Amino acid sequence: MSQTSEKLEQVLLLPCPFCGSPPTRFTIEEERDPNHGGDVISCSSCDASTRVVFGENTGLADLWNCRAGSPHAWLGQAGLYRTRFDAVRNYEQSVTPVSAGELFELASKQVLRQLNEGSPHA
Repeated sequence: MSQTSEKLEQVLLLPCPFCGSPPTRFTIEEERDPNHGGDVISCSSCDASTRVVFGENTGLADLWNCRAGSPHAWLGQAGLYRTRFDAVRNYEQSVTPVSAGELFELASKQVLRQLNEGSPHA
């Protein structure tokens, strides 16, 4: 891989899906490491990482970027659930995956609603 294409792929990496920190792409150089020569992308803060990829590694950035798409919560009739299993266990018939952005928006609306209910009206 040329330095130009490596830099381009580095620019296309999304932040860590767990903590939001920037990722680092590197090749394992330690000769005694069983993964010597493999490429990996790792979070610079929380150490979340992709699996080690050997040989043709053009899809490594896609492997890192696809991890961010998992839902952070599930929305059902009775409210939010941490996992889909929790919702089903509570007899929810239909649940919708909720992203981190949507979860933040729902929480913000709930806090504002609670503040407005508790404040005296003029």
